[in-house]
Amino acid sequence: MRKKGPGARGQGPGKIEVYAVILVGGKGKRLRPLSTDAKPKPFLSITKDKKTMFRKTVDRVKKMIPLANVMIVANKRHKGLVKSDLRGLKHKNLMLEPASRNTAPAIALAARILEKRVGDAIMVVLPADHYISGEKEYLSSLKKAVSFVKANDDAIVTLGIKPSFPATGYGYIKIRGKGQGSGVQGVCRVEKFVEKPEIGRARKFIKDKRFVWNAGMFIMKASTLLKNIEKFAPKISANLKNIGNIAKTYKRMPDISIDYAVMEKASDIYCVKGSYGWQDVGGFDSLKEILHKESRCFVEKDGKVLRIL
Repeated sequence: MRKKGPGARGQGPGKIEVYAVILVGGKGKRLRPLSTDAKPKPFLSITKDKKTMFRKTVDRVKKMIPLANVMIVANKRHKGLVKSDLRGLKHKNLMLEPASRNTAPAIALAARILEKRVGDAIMVVLPADHYISGEKEYLSSLKKAVSFVKANDDAIVTLGIKPSFPATGYGYIKIRGKGQGSGVQGVCRVEKFVEKPEIGRARKFIKDKRFVWNAGMFIMKASTLLKNIEKFAPKISANLKNIGNIAKTYKRMPDISIDYAVMEKASDIYCVKGSYGWQDVGGFDSLKEILHKESRCFVEKDGKVLRIL
């Protein structure tokens, strides 16, 4: 792992800007008919303040990153939803995908745009369809990850959540034990990523303090991500060469997640472990649990939420 080098273009030595990259691509197929192609999961309102999950994601991260440095990645058909929900967003910070191609192409394109715009930047990559409570601890974890990346050029940091039950719907991260970490308190080296387990393995994981939930949030320099994309996902890298023609080349990108494309193969992966409330709203059971917690009424039929009141 290399320690920090000179600053990015135009930012001065040792200085580098931090950008939030918010992914608004979650289709929410397991929440149909509540979530639709026209209005997918991130634009559902599930909290008592009636803000959408997308807007809640932006409002949380705005407390550490200014809106001018918030980049939104969304499908072109959802441009209107994004703009109406976030009126202060700069046009240049809205990146519209011409086709749905999963998280690896989306994050790689955002990194390429940032590289062209500012030379390099620290990317705080966040899905827009998660429910988070304990905001203060959550932001503290993000700040710790950003500080670590600032000091270590090649590092990729992910956020891991202390499991509260043996979940079979979440992926897990195995972190290394004491004395085999990063040398920084609260930052652990990742040993491996683990697919969604069956219940027996999940019960073992929850008893083993080395396993945390994979929250799908990543912090790294744009240059670091692009180097790993070039090494492990050359088809994506090749199609990023001419971003001026991205409407055509993006459709040739492989449909692959950032976990499969990079995280499971790269070295210098680290984890900041947190115990704040976090849920990936992946199905009706988790959705109803949140709606009850937030005192939101809803219409239900055959176990499915049809409408949130």
